[in-house]
Amino acid sequence: MDVNLRSAVNFGELLRKNPQASAFYDNCTQEQRNAILLQVGQTNSAAQLKALIDNLPSTAL
Repeated sequence: MDVNLRSAVNFGELLRKNPQASAFYDNCTQEQRNAILLQVGQTNSAAQLKALIDNLPSTAL
């Protein structure tokens, strides 16, 4: 599986497990979502991805 695709799948799985981050993401504009997904693609580990999601509601976009 491509690394970016794997990151996207993991992002979706972790996002579903975090209701606060999920609600934040649902309310983002398409531009904001694109910016978040760019950050997802730059993560190098599961821990970084989880930290990104855990901090998503406090992210200034």
